[in-house]
Amino acid sequence: MERGWGRIGGGQGGRLVGIVMIVGLLLGMVAIKGVGAQSEQPQYTGAEGCKSCHEEIYKGWKGTRHARAYETLKKKSQEALPACQRCHVTGYDRAGGYIDQELTPDLAAVQCESCHGAGSLHVNDPANKKGLIGKPGEGVCRECHTKGQDPKFDYQHKIRLVHGQSAKGGK
Repeated sequence: MERGWGRIGGGQGGRLVGIVMIVGLLLGMVAIKGVGAQSEQPQYTGAEGCKSCHEEIYKGWKGTRHARAYETLKKKSQEALPACQRCHVTGYDRAGGYIDQELTPDLAAVQCESCHGAGSLHVNDPANKKGLIGKPGEGVCRECHTKGQDPKFDYQHKIRLVHGQSAKGGK
């Protein structure tokens, strides 16, 4: 008796049945995993991707501490510390997010997508808001502005400043 993976039905036909089964399994795995679905997942674009439609907000943000967050790490020689990068760059430790200054310099600083989520689908089609958070709540801010890191953080006050608006209520 011959042994081998192709001897399901015996002879050449058995080999063909084995090959067909393997091809079928592989095709099934591809269908289940959704090859090509990666392009349907939002990716990080950086604030520049948001600028063309949200120019006023972009201009306001450029004047905020969030826009300079990465620079504060550099001044303290902490830009290579993962615990610090987590809150001073966009998409740290997330698919398509910040890696380092060589590979993803456009994601340095706390940009739009840090709070609103990866926006490539929306940038490519403004009607598509998949994955976006329109109005991030205090919980999003508290991921970085913890009681230990920022004990005086006042969400009600700071939320009015995040897009560069005045503390008196904004624009």
